[in-house]
Amino acid sequence: MDMKVAPAPGNNGDGVVITLEDVLGFFRRHAVRILSLSVVGLAIGICVTFVIPKQWEATGVLQIGQVANEATTVPVGPTQIEPIARALERLRIPQFTDAVLKNLGFAVGPDEDANAALIRRSLKTTILAGTDLIQYTVRGFSPQQAKQAAEAISVELIRVHAGLMRPSLERLKADLAEVRQGVDREDKRREMLSDLVRNQAQGGVAGKFSENVLLSEMVNENEKALRSLRLRSNTLQELMTTERTYNTHLLGPVETGRRYVYPRKSLFGVGGLVAGLLLSLLLGVAIDAKHRLKSRTGNI
Repeated sequence: MDMKVAPAPGNNGDGVVITLEDVLGFFRRHAVRILSLSVVGLAIGICVTFVIPKQWEATGVLQIGQVANEATTVPVGPTQIEPIARALERLRIPQFTDAVLKNLGFAVGPDEDANAALIRRSLKTTILAGTDLIQYTVRGFSPQQAKQAAEAISVELIRVHAGLMRPSLERLKADLAEVRQGVDREDKRREMLSDLVRNQAQGGVAGKFSENVLLSEMVNENEKALRSLRLRSNTLQELMTTERTYNTHLLGPVETGRRYVYPRKSLFGVGGLVAGLLLSLLLGVAIDAKHRLKSRTGNI
């Protein structure tokens, strides 16, 4: 590139000033080189995409499970098996990925192959805006591998959360068993009280007033206890339904893209084009500098 030399403002030495005419002249002189190298770079960038192994991406959406709570004096809503923020971090820790890879049959550690390494580095998680849902993506060297990896991730988190919810679920089951035992006891008591009332009526004996009052109170208390126990039994059974208490699960099937996501011809093509353009500019500058050096040497 020819450059005009002129004194720099406020400086007694010489300075280099590049004008628009210099720039245009440079591009005119090296237009063929710039164009050809840019096209070559574009072609190489696109050709590289045919050599690099293709990667497909699978996406899954997880809903964190919950355990319903019995109503108390202070209303309490269902409790998530694990806070969503902590579940998100669990998906990101290396130990979780190690478990997923082992379930898929991959070696973990220094002996990881390319498939395992791709799953590890490509796993991305996020919370869907305005929801309590976790979306995650993972890649594979084929649509089937990407889908299998995504499903293995959900299976592992479901397994972990099943262990976390087990104590709460067992507590609900134990409470329900205790209530049913109470219902059985009160049913037997009601039969016994019914027999007493029937025997008293068949005997035609009015009995003492205090005994009649006591028997009536016992019958009323028995009915009241049965209603209370049956109401709690129904409540506990409702709490244990899949609508109120459920484990973490996939919200719909895992989705795999129809086209591979890497490498993209457009990105690699633009990258090759830019690389070719930069190379041609550097060569043009080097050639102009060599010509200037020769002209100066010849003048001397």
